[in-house]
Amino acid sequence: MLYVLRDSNGKVCELHPAPLEYATEALPTDHPEVLQFIHERWRQNELSELDRDFVRAIEDIIELLIAKDIILFTDLPLRVQEKLQRRKEVRGQIHYAGYFDDNPDGDIIPI
Repeated sequence: MLYVLRDSNGKVCELHPAPLEYATEALPTDHPEVLQFIHERWRQNELSELDRDFVRAIEDIIELLIAKDIILFTDLPLRVQEKLQRRKEVRGQIHYAGYFDDNPDGDIIPI
């Protein structure tokens, strides 16, 4: 059994393995609403992962265009420059800390 919390429309919005003060309605694990909730969450997570991968691919393309002198970094809108610079800084910190090793040299990753 799973304990559910419903939103204002009556749709399952949380699942819990044990009853909580605000989630006392029990449904079997194979209940259609439980399965739908799990499926929707799985799809949301999959889309988020694809978005992260896509952002990284776009970032690599921008770096490639800059490296080939097709565009200048300063040609990009200021907000884009700031975001790219911040991502580069954070990735550098992650690489330095040893948490992330998909591109240890900081080179452009081929797609």
